[in-house]
Amino acid sequence: MGSVINRTTYEYLESVNSPDYPTGDWLHNPDVSALSAVPREYWIVDGEAVREMTTGEKDSNHLAAHKAEKCLAIDARTDALIAAGFVYSSKTFSLSDAAQNRLMGIHQVRDDAATTYPIRWNTLDDGDVLELADSAAVHSFYLQALGTYRAHVDGGTALKDQVRAAATIAEVDAVTDSR
Repeated sequence: MGSVINRTTYEYLESVNSPDYPTGDWLHNPDVSALSAVPREYWIVDGEAVREMTTGEKDSNHLAAHKAEKCLAIDARTDALIAAGFVYSSKTFSLSDAAQNRLMGIHQVRDDAATTYPIRWNTLDDGDVLELADSAAVHSFYLQALGTYRAHVDGGTALKDQVRAAATIAEVDAVTDSR
């Protein structure tokens, strides 16, 4: 019985029948004693030995995962900003998916002769209501909602562009979401 490490994936297996693992793909009985305090994700096969990755190799190896994690955080912040709603006439209104659908619907029929005014729109907390007197008021309300939504989404996209352009983990960490 021995240990093996895959030369490509760095999978490390202990107490295996070494002949079952071809030497072209696997390094047999590598000396990993110097790596006892090093997480396996930082091990690398270098010729016929296993060593700890350099800082540059660690950055390169984990940069994509770090970028993905940062983008998820940006998405979460975007979602939170959208959930906070938008302000119109000093009142806060919902930007939930359902509210967006209702708003798009009423905006599409605002000039239809069958649309009756005023249209009453509840605030986010249902503590108040706004009366939209006519087509122009509906359009203005819609544009404020759309502008707020786009500002949050476009702001997130700009931050993700910075993350995508980052060449190191430090550069990813330097991207700050101050929205």
